[in-house]
Amino acid sequence: MNEERLQATERLRRELAALTATVEHPNGTCMVTASPKGEIKALHLHPSLLKQGAQAVGQVVTETVGLATNAAVQVAFNKTALALGDGMAIDVESITGDSPFRSTWNPVVPPESPAEQAPAERRTRAPRVEDPDEDAFFDNPSWLR
Repeated sequence: MNEERLQATERLRRELAALTATVEHPNGTCMVTASPKGEIKALHLHPSLLKQGAQAVGQVVTETVGLATNAAVQVAFNKTALALGDGMAIDVESITGDSPFRSTWNPVVPPESPAEQAPAERRTRAPRVEDPDEDAFFDNPSWLR
């Protein structure tokens, strides 16, 4: 029994060490494969992203690396829960903090990238027109019955 447990622990350790996740940015211009430690294993950029300038590239790559890292951490949490059981996984989570997908409402789709957002158009309000009859309803005694 002890030998089986040691082998299972070693197998889990190897799986977690080799674990990666691949995520594509919601705008489709970047794809990243990352480890739970945040190591970038692969990075693919769409040519249209490169035309947007260095700041946009940096922002999209940073967001995508964060998403891929969170996805890899979540897979690690899931594998740990499968191997050790839910009770032990809950204990691990109480020590390390919530898993990425539990701590955010929607971890895979970040808010729109500012690199893609146009500034909001400011509209002026229409002037408020005073209604000369606004209290005519209350002046009519037939409505007050």
